[in-house]
Amino acid sequence: MPMRIIVNADDLGMSDSVNQAIFEGLRRGVITSATLLANGPAVQSAVRELQRFPQYSFGVHLNLTEFEPLWGGSRADLNAILDKKGRFNGNSIREVRIGIPMRGAIFREWCCQIESLMRLGVEPSHFDAHHHVHTIPRLLPVMAALRRRYKINKVRISRNLYDASERPGRLLLEKKRLFNMALRVIGFRTTRIFTDLSTYIKLCAANQPESETAELMAHPDASQRTDESVLLGSDWTQKLSYQTALINYKSL
Repeated sequence: MPMRIIVNADDLGMSDSVNQAIFEGLRRGVITSATLLANGPAVQSAVRELQRFPQYSFGVHLNLTEFEPLWGGSRADLNAILDKKGRFNGNSIREVRIGIPMRGAIFREWCCQIESLMRLGVEPSHFDAHHHVHTIPRLLPVMAALRRRYKINKVRISRNLYDASERPGRLLLEKKRLFNMALRVIGFRTTRIFTDLSTYIKLCAANQPESETAELMAHPDASQRTDESVLLGSDWTQKLSYQTALINYKSL
């Protein structure tokens, strides 16, 4: 049976150069899915292009690490993760205590991000998050609430395939396994593997994984030439010793 692979481009709406690279990948069929930053500076120009690609899936790139929040009410409960200009303050979400008030504020903010895209005409297929913040365990109740509210039942798992040079310890891998299991228990449909494109090719070119589905993350940007962009520009599936079927989140 062919390995079913989603190639998802993150950060659609971040900039014109990112949009350009992602849409070029969609046109060529080497990218099959993308996720939109609702508060990204170039999100409106990105959304205008989506109707040209009805065969692909577009999800929400939930954000707590960059740009300004969309929630128009009190941001007091988000202050710990905002900078002095009221913008999301990088990785601070992983450095603070996430109590009930902050979880409520994050839920409101993520609802605003989802609904902002819906008002622009996007029909979200799935969730993931900028810098993977949706995989913070204390935010699992927020993800469950979003699934119930919007009936969006597909989500990116926590990364679980690593090269030896960056492989986390056994305890963290076990926590990731349990978190991914919890996503499925609360009703999300997921792939069984999640990693980046380069790592997948390096580790899985010779032998097909036992899992039948994988999501491969990519970050195209027309202003940069990287090893990943070279891979995306090639027929990388020919590097694999087995058959593949490139799918998207709508067909997962």
